[in-house]
Order: sequence, then structure tokens, then C-alpha cells
Amino acid sequence: MKKSMMFTMMTACAIWLSGCQSVIDDPVATVESRQTMGVVLSDVGLGDQSFSDAAMRGMGQLRETGDWFVDYRELSESETYKAGFEQLVEEKYDVIVGLGFACQSDLEAVAAEYPNQQFALIDGISELPNVLSITFEEGEGSVLAGAVAGLETETKKIGFIGGMDIELIQKFEAGFEKGLKSIDEENEMMVDFSNDFASPEIGRELAEKQIEAGADVLYAAAGLTGVGVLETAQKYGVKAIGVDSDQMMIAPEAVVTSMLKQVDLAIVEIAERVADQPFNDHVVLGIEEGGVGLAPLRNIQWTDEEMAQFEAIQQQLEEGTLQ
Repeated sequence: MKKSMMFTMMTACAIWLSGCQSVIDDPVATVESRQTMGVVLSDVGLGDQSFSDAAMRGMGQLRETGDWFVDYRELSESETYKAGFEQLVEEKYDVIVGLGFACQSDLEAVAAEYPNQQFALIDGISELPNVLSITFEEGEGSVLAGAVAGLETETKKIGFIGGMDIELIQKFEAGFEKGLKSIDEENEMMVDFSNDFASPEIGRELAEKQIEAGADVLYAAAGLTGVGVLETAQKYGVKAIGVDSDQMMIAPEAVVTSMLKQVDLAIVEIAERVADQPFNDHVVLGIEEGGVGLAPLRNIQWTDEEMAQFEAIQQQLEEGTLQ
């Protein structure tokens, strides 16, 4: 009886292992029926609690469908964006995605060399025929963030910290100022640029500077540098607004909301388009498309009048009637 049972178990194991052999020895065979996407992450990479982490959520969503095999490269591995793109071309991914404006020149150099390879660029606009460009209406989402800041401030001094003084970050800045001024024209916005998207320490220094100058609400569009801003806001007991992802967990006592930039939606959008046909379009994701918005409001105590004021701005923004 025991010998029979042992034989049965050994036979079952052998069958199971033979069935798994293709998975162990030939991983490519497991994805032959799926489309493939390779993503080169932004320079900070995973763990930025912002842009790259949001992209990873989108990659996770694609994996869960069972229709896509998705992989990524970080600069810590490839050393340059160009090397990361070239690796993915060699591995014959159906679509190769560049995450962030900083990788655009390298992506376009590789895309020009491989005109039959499909690429996509998030946060930049390319004219190449084999590159899909996806950008966001950061200004729209930042208007809502500014309205929140305008309602929360008691000093009428609000701080904005950008990663660099470039067109992309200027969209955050302009929208934020429009939102806080829509609440009260007397609201004053302080502006500083870190010139670094990966330095929480610089974020802390700039946040302290603005808080000492009277700012009681801070908004940072500066990647990992913004983490230092949020932490400093909590340390000094002022309010803060996160960016890209819901950053409440970084400073739960300070963060009242976050301006969501749905990079995960962009990843899914790329997958849907490449599934249909090759592309070189420019897709813009704003409030109407669900590309930007706010995380849940927390740590606030608004009157009915203040909530109505915020909702009116939100409605005007959605309707395109906000002046």
C-alpha cells in the first residue's frame, strides 16, 4: 500500500514538473500568447512614492489582465536611458515606454534608429512617426489643489516648490496659483525650485525657508524631493498637498490631499492603443479623461459655504468655464 502510494506521488510530481518545464527552462514560452511592454522608469526609479510608483501600478493592472507581459528598466541597472531602450529593443517588446521628459532625447534617438519598433513617451511630445506621446493637464489638477490651499490657509501665504523651472513644472505652478487666487485674490504664493527631483534634503531646506516666511500650506511638484517638503510640513504643524500619487502616508497629519497624475492610466492607455494599431498620436489626459484629480480630502474642517465654494470651482473647471 505504501509503495503504491509512493509511486503515485512520484508519478504526479513527474507530471507536474514536466508540465512546468516550459516555465522554468523557457520563460518566453509563457508569454507567446501575450503582448509585451517594456518600460524605462524615470531617473529616481521605484520607491519615489510618486511618478514611477504610479507607473508601476499601471503595469500591475496590465499584468492582472493576463493579456500582457510587462517588464521595466531602472537607471541603476542600465546606467543610461539609451542603454535601457536598446536592451528592450533587443528583447523585442511590442511597445517600449519612456517615463518622464528627461528620457525624451534618448528615446527619440533609439526610435529613429528602429523605425519599425513602437515606442511611447509619457510627459513629453514627440513628432516621430513611431512614438505615441501622452501628456497630462497638470494645470487643471493643480487648480483644485490651489483651491484647497486657498481655503486652508490662515496666513494667506502659500508655498510652491518645483523640481525645475521648466515648462512642465510651470503648468503645476500656474494652475496652483489660479486655484488659490480663485478663493481669495489676496492669497500670496511663494515659489522656489529645487533643481533636483531626487533630494528630500533640499525639499526640507526649501520648506523650512517658506514656513519661516509665513507659509502655512505647501505644495511640491518635485518628485522625491517633495517627500522632504511633506515631512517638514508635518514637523512644523502646517498643511501640505502631495503630488502624482496619494502621498498621505508620508505625512498623515499634514497632507490634506494630493494632486493625482494618473500615470497608471497612461500605461493602460498605451496598451489599449497598441492593441488596436500602431500609433503616433498625442493623447492629453485631463480631468474629463480621469487623468488628473484630487485624492480624498483629509484633515480639513470646512463650513458648508467653503465646501460649496470648492465644489463650484470644481464644476467650472470640469465645464471649462473657470476664468
